[in-house]
Amino acid sequence: MCVAEPVAGLQDAGQFDVTTGRGGLHYPGRLRVVSSFAVIYWAFGERKIHMVGLYIKDKRFWKGAFLVTGAAFIGKVLSALYRVPYQNMAGDQGLYVYQQVYPIYGAAMVIAMYGFPVVISKMVMEKESYDGIKAAKETAFACFFTLLLIHIILFVLMFFGAEKIAVLMGDHRLHTPLRSISFVLLTIPFFSAIRGYYQGREQMSPTAASHLIEQTVRVSAILLFTGLVVYAGNGAYEAGNAAASGSILGSACGVIFLVSVCLYKKNENRQPVHGKTILKQMKMNYSMLSRGVLVSCGAMIFILYQLVDAFTVMRLLTTSGIESDTSKNLKGIFDRGQPLLQFGTVLATSFAMAMVPFLRREELTGDKELSRYYATLAFRMSLLLGAAAAVGLIIIAEPVNIMLFKNAKGTGVMQILAGTLAVSGLVMTTSAVMQGHNQFALPAVFLITGLVTKVTGNLVLVPLFDVKGAAAATVIGMSVTAVCNVNYILHRRYILAPSFLWLRKAIVSLLGMGTVIVVLKYICASFFTMNRINAVWSALLMAVIGAFLFVWLIMKLALFTKEERAIIPGMTKWESLFERKEKKSENGK
Repeated sequence: MCVAEPVAGLQDAGQFDVTTGRGGLHYPGRLRVVSSFAVIYWAFGERKIHMVGLYIKDKRFWKGAFLVTGAAFIGKVLSALYRVPYQNMAGDQGLYVYQQVYPIYGAAMVIAMYGFPVVISKMVMEKESYDGIKAAKETAFACFFTLLLIHIILFVLMFFGAEKIAVLMGDHRLHTPLRSISFVLLTIPFFSAIRGYYQGREQMSPTAASHLIEQTVRVSAILLFTGLVVYAGNGAYEAGNAAASGSILGSACGVIFLVSVCLYKKNENRQPVHGKTILKQMKMNYSMLSRGVLVSCGAMIFILYQLVDAFTVMRLLTTSGIESDTSKNLKGIFDRGQPLLQFGTVLATSFAMAMVPFLRREELTGDKELSRYYATLAFRMSLLLGAAAAVGLIIIAEPVNIMLFKNAKGTGVMQILAGTLAVSGLVMTTSAVMQGHNQFALPAVFLITGLVTKVTGNLVLVPLFDVKGAAAATVIGMSVTAVCNVNYILHRRYILAPSFLWLRKAIVSLLGMGTVIVVLKYICASFFTMNRINAVWSALLMAVIGAFLFVWLIMKLALFTKEERAIIPGMTKWESLFERKEKKSENGK
């Protein structure tokens, strides 16, 4: 995900000879690496970094970046996919119940992975650099107790106010799963402080391992607990509470692992810390709180939209005259699209975000043109792949819906939500570009602008078009954020706008892919009844053929140069595959 392979086709990178690897620089200060899902701060003493083909030979540095990015990617995939078997067991109402409380858990975990640890790591690095390891530990403890105090208060408010929150959501029976999920707030201080401390000391494995443990245990527990509850004959709310309990178990296991790392870490300096120093630092931790939230805003975009839906959709449906049970089913059907959006965005942005770690290259080389080059490439990739994902899902939404969720209910809603894929990748990539240029407040402002648009859209459209209105509001809100982000980075020349020729080629490739998938869909529908078995093979067939055709069109139309294809992860393998097939066909002639 982060880059660890030589970059071909680029010439001089500032003060380095990228051909011979000679040269280098002394860089006292900080290097910010923006990975696929987080911003990782690094503080160095005076260190000499050599490059060969833009490959930084600091194995520990890149290994850490790889670990966190890889763990984040796996966690995103697990988090997106488990909802499918969960819905199959608990039904649409069960999915509705869990999706009402999930945004609270999701927001907590994002902040505990990408927010506070990032800011704490920066504080720890600075303290260790200037005052030694003891001061760094005291900083981490101060952050821990500050967060613990705040989150105990938040936990108490949520636990005892669960009934009022449930009423605000339009369903008083949600108070039990809300109480269960509130315990996640108590894990944030542990995750944040321990991860931040070890990240600040350039030890990324505790962060990566704890995230994988938390996600693996959580997904396994959710499916196991839900299966047992459903098997025992219990209903949707009991299934939702079981899923919430599984989430808490996963978080608890992650915390236990991190605490055990602290207690049993080998070669760890066991110097005692001073309580007075910790207390003094706690009084100056206000900036940590605000910065932690700002840094994590980009990663929380889908969760915040789900939170808006949790508080508005059910209430708006019931107040517009729809019966309570029908409203719950409609909300559950609407929530079917969430894992597809999350998974699609992860895939659409993964390759693009691999370019983002180079955005701070000018801090090392003073080469802003090189940074702009990578930012532009990341932008074009997210634009193209996001649009392809949106077109593909719009066309094959019906067989995908039947394949994953047993029936075709809500296919129209899923098709509307698919439009989000065209802009969600742009939002994440452009936010990362802005953060790479020290712009942390503006992405949050633009995100809030989109959220306000989403809330307004829900209030206007849901009473008129039920959950289709909520889906349309999501697309509109996220599009507003994307337009704001893109306009800003174009104005500041952080990226270069794609040429009209490139845009025409992109449209041709999308039309070519879309046309073939439509023809395949028509053939499948003409000869086969769309039951679940037929939906599985037809959806996979259309997806695979569409993906192959799209990549082939990208190369044939030269949407990316040979040098750019050498940079894009996995693109050279695709190129080699097509070249071998062409040679075989030529030999066959």
